[in-house]
Amino acid sequence: MSLSTPLAKLPRLQPQIAKKFAQLGLTTLHDALFTFPFRHEDWRQRVSIADLSVGQEVTIAATVVNISSRRAWRRRGTTVTDLTVTDDSGQRLHAVWFNLPFLAKNLKTGDRLYLSGTISAAKSGRRELHNPVYERPSDDPLHQRLVPVYRSVDGLSQRQIRLVMKQAVALAGAITDPLPPSDVTALGLISLPQALADIHFPASPTEAKAAVDRLKFDELLVWHLRLLESKQQSTGHQAPVIPFHEAEIRAFVQHLPFALTNDQRLAAWQVLQDMASAAPMSRLVQGDVGSGKTVVAALVAYNTALSHYQAAFIAPTVVLANQHWQTLTAMLGKHETRLALLTGDSAEIFSAGTAANVSRREVLEALAVGTVDLIVGTHAVLHGDVVFHRLGLVIVDEQQRFGVDQRQTLIAGRDAVPHFLSLTATPIPRSLALWLNGILLISAINSKPPGRLPITSSVYGPADRLTVDRAITDTVARGEQVYVITPLIEESDSLGVRAATGEHERLTETWPHVRVGLLHGTMPAANRIAVLDQFRRHELDIVVSTTVIEVGVDVPNATLMVIEGAERFGLAQLHQLRGRVGRGAKPSACLFVTDRDDPTVRTRLQQVAATADGFAIAELDLQERGGGDLYGQRQSGLPAWQLATLNDRQLFNQVQSYTTGLNDQTRARLIKSLADSATVPPEFHPE
Repeated sequence: MSLSTPLAKLPRLQPQIAKKFAQLGLTTLHDALFTFPFRHEDWRQRVSIADLSVGQEVTIAATVVNISSRRAWRRRGTTVTDLTVTDDSGQRLHAVWFNLPFLAKNLKTGDRLYLSGTISAAKSGRRELHNPVYERPSDDPLHQRLVPVYRSVDGLSQRQIRLVMKQAVALAGAITDPLPPSDVTALGLISLPQALADIHFPASPTEAKAAVDRLKFDELLVWHLRLLESKQQSTGHQAPVIPFHEAEIRAFVQHLPFALTNDQRLAAWQVLQDMASAAPMSRLVQGDVGSGKTVVAALVAYNTALSHYQAAFIAPTVVLANQHWQTLTAMLGKHETRLALLTGDSAEIFSAGTAANVSRREVLEALAVGTVDLIVGTHAVLHGDVVFHRLGLVIVDEQQRFGVDQRQTLIAGRDAVPHFLSLTATPIPRSLALWLNGILLISAINSKPPGRLPITSSVYGPADRLTVDRAITDTVARGEQVYVITPLIEESDSLGVRAATGEHERLTETWPHVRVGLLHGTMPAANRIAVLDQFRRHELDIVVSTTVIEVGVDVPNATLMVIEGAERFGLAQLHQLRGRVGRGAKPSACLFVTDRDDPTVRTRLQQVAATADGFAIAELDLQERGGGDLYGQRQSGLPAWQLATLNDRQLFNQVQSYTTGLNDQTRARLIKSLADSATVPPEFHPE
């Protein structure tokens, strides 16, 4: 018998059972060996019936004292099999199965059983196991370890699957490990044959984890190698080599009015190392609001200017572009860096420590001849008439606010493409998918600004309106300010959610003594800026707004964010909106409010409320929406991994580090070896 042996040829495997395996795509022992359980049940420790509690996942050893089968009188066609068992504690437990009447014939009073499942409470108050897995005691050591549970089909029991898997695992030693033993040891992994045995029948959770880690590594490794191979075939572009000007950068850091955190130093170092190569950099710096992403961008833009290349710093809104303009001129002006500002309604040039208003034409001319080192702007920088002298670096802030085509405009159509750096508090799902597939590198700034308090987040439903309004009035009474965010500008009968104009009117009428402002995207830019300036000066207590304040608004006295119709926003967008509060030293809160009395909606919002980690929220968003076409514009789709998940950041970083030192011949060999092992689908079509 070998791994190529068809399951239909196995002794004691009936033909109809072999057909059931075929429905799962398993026709040989090799297929079985590389089909992994989706969980393990811990049957090593038995729990006494006397100690059981509702909701507990348990395995018990018990004796059958009664069994019956009857038709459910409220549900036609449903059969209920009720098994009563007891153990050494003397107490009884009921195990209930639905539509499995044959169990009443297979089991009898006095049988000893292992039962595994979750304890539920019946309406009568008694404790029950619903549809538990059961096994009869035997000499098989299976009952003293973790028991694998596999995907199945009707008519194929877990016991039958395990019998086949045990035969497949006995042949795991025939698998050749594609990684050299020295690499396996250096990576802290176990061998592939050992992992294949332990993923099916581990003796402990530690063994199971080690097996999963090794098999995940192989999945991610072959996927990443295929991406590298595809990238080599699809691009011949090179980027300018911009060396690290160590002495000048050290002087820049020493002149900052604050000390860089270790995370900022590491992020800057990673970017500088990327740009010292002719391979076009594609890196995202992810960090919470106020974590110091802008100073990292300033540092690498300055390093770019030292090599006589230009940098473009693009923000999604005029407000944010102006905010960055003020920050960057203060940081870089003293280092003789020449900067320009270009938005839809303003243009400035900063040189020799002075900023002057100029025409758009003057900015374009300065860019074209190279007398501007760094341009800060909005989408205006993406217009076709903007020509650079020597563009070396593109920085996009809040990259989730730009479309696929917009993000490619400054990169496409050049023999030497610029390096690309994105900044965000919450990566969009597409960016996370690109990272997982090795196309985008990510640097994380996890440290919080000094004195920054966590934001308390809560979910409120239609019955909580008085509580939400009380939170608003209490905040204003303390002399603090409030954002109220709505998904719409005007009311819509078909959508049934609150809108900015209606909520502004309601709040103004309800509390005439409270100063309430209105802000939305169809207002002229000058009016929007005026409302925000009033809010900053505390001439307004509440601003009712659409998502135009998602980025770039910094009001430390604003401590409450109320998001109406929260279910209509993406998870990452909710996190971005929440980031408008908690920017000072006062405790802040964010209320996710929905008028839908739907448990699914509430669960989704509670996922965001439960974490302040923008990367984790992006992972949830990716799981919910998919990552999109990695090379085009399609907005859905996820990698076809059997074990690896979107949370395996550390493991994927390990894969990327490992592949860095591999030559093309070794990469090709690994791709073939790993694909032959069938841990991942053989097909791969990034186009």
